[in-house]
Parts: sequence; structure tokens; C-alpha cells
Amino acid sequence: METLNAIMQLKQSIEIKIDKLGKRGSGARILLDVLYKKPIISPAETITLINKTPQTAYNLIANLEKEGILKEITGTQRNKLYSFEPYINLFNNV
Repeated sequence: METLNAIMQLKQSIEIKIDKLGKRGSGARILLDVLYKKPIISPAETITLINKTPQTAYNLIANLEKEGILKEITGTQRNKLYSFEPYINLFNNV
């Protein structure tokens, strides 16, 4: 029950951050729906999910990184992966 409450609180705080993204908010919502089920994602998957140009997808990822929602986890220039760090951390603390 504690983890569920933490997830609900996280969801609320992320919604507030997404509202600040303006037009990109709709793509962020689509992406987040998937991240709650699969918390690691690639830019290629993001492009497909939000059905936008690669540049738009990379800009969205950058915005979500800046807000602390996504974190790049590979440390490479190519084939990067991003984790939904705040969500994953909820389960690491259980």
C-alpha cells in the first residue's frame, strides 16, 4: 500500500511538471503511460510512440531529463537508453 501511495504522489508531481511543457505535454503523457509499464526506453521507441520527428522526440527526452523524470543510463553517444528513475527508485526503496 505504501508503494501504491508513493506511485500516486509521483504521478501527481509529474503531471504538474508536464503541464509546464506546453505543446510537448501531450507527447510526454503518451510516453509516461508506457514508462509506468516499461520504465526503460530508447529514443527510437519514443519517436514511434509519440509519432513525431526524431528532433521532436529528442527535445521531449531532453525536457524530461531536465525535469528529473528521465535519466540517460548508457553513457554512450549512440544507442542510448533512458530510465524512468523516480519510478524505479520507488521499488528500490521497498
